[in-house]
Amino acid sequence: MGRIVKAMHGHSSSRAKTVKGITFCIHNIQITKHNVDIALHKNWNSARKLHRFGRGPFCEFKIQDHLDEKGLYCFLINHKVKYIGKVTGNSTFRKRFNQGYGHISPYNCYQRGNGHSGGRITNCHVNCCVNQEYLSGKVIQVGFCTMNDDIVISKLEKDLINDEKPKWNIQYKYPNTQIKEGKK
Repeated sequence: MGRIVKAMHGHSSSRAKTVKGITFCIHNIQITKHNVDIALHKNWNSARKLHRFGRGPFCEFKIQDHLDEKGLYCFLINHKVKYIGKVTGNSTFRKRFNQGYGHISPYNCYQRGNGHSGGRITNCHVNCCVNQEYLSGKVIQVGFCTMNDDIVISKLEKDLINDEKPKWNIQYKYPNTQIKEGKK
């Protein structure tokens, strides 16, 4: 595809993975808790219905690198890409990972009144997958490619997902399902 992305320097990882011409700096994820069953918390299991990934179990983790940047990211299991995503606008990798994927709250596990997941079904899905792979003893990593142009980030994310069809990207695992989510 001939895309040129500036290599990142000065971070704790020198490992890199190139996917369709995009270079990601790779970092291991440190799981701090696993098999966390928060969805059935007594204060949350009222009349609301869990969405399809809301039951968990989940894990907790944080990232330490590229915290205040945005761009493309990927989850890798045993060095193979399983999920590709983006961070755009005023958001950061810190928010997406440390307050999103890495920390699932009960609120994120339930459908809203109109069946809408509140934009967190993907966080639950990816976290549950990370937990399962962790329990299987697999190497869990995340890759970052920092960029500033939201239009370019969004186009590259779409192109990479269409080309790679990562297993955890919901639109390929459940192609006949309409997922109503907030902004990614």
